[in-house]
Amino acid sequence: MGVMKRNLLLIFALFMAVGLSANATVTVEQLSEPDYVLNSGYSEATAEEVMIAKYRAKGQPSEPVFERKHNAFVRFWRNAYGILDPAFDTDERIHHDIHMSPSPKDL
Repeated sequence: MGVMKRNLLLIFALFMAVGLSANATVTVEQLSEPDYVLNSGYSEATAEEVMIAKYRAKGQPSEPVFERKHNAFVRFWRNAYGILDPAFDTDERIHHDIHMSPSPKDL
């Protein structure tokens, strides 16, 4: 085996060793925590969507992660619009148990 082949093999092995240990300190469970998602530059809504997807995959009911603060005027119009538009996601529609058979609550 030539010297150049051996050197290239050692350099390749070094790059592989460095690349494998780059993200070894962060687990998948930690990547989906709301604090980690927020510190990565994402919004509270994104962190909550990650938690909802995580709980739905486990089959557990989800709770709101962050409290949304709106005054009474905004809450009234959001609820009125939520009644008129069935595609509008309110907190109770997002955080309800999912059943395989459809019901009027799923609208």
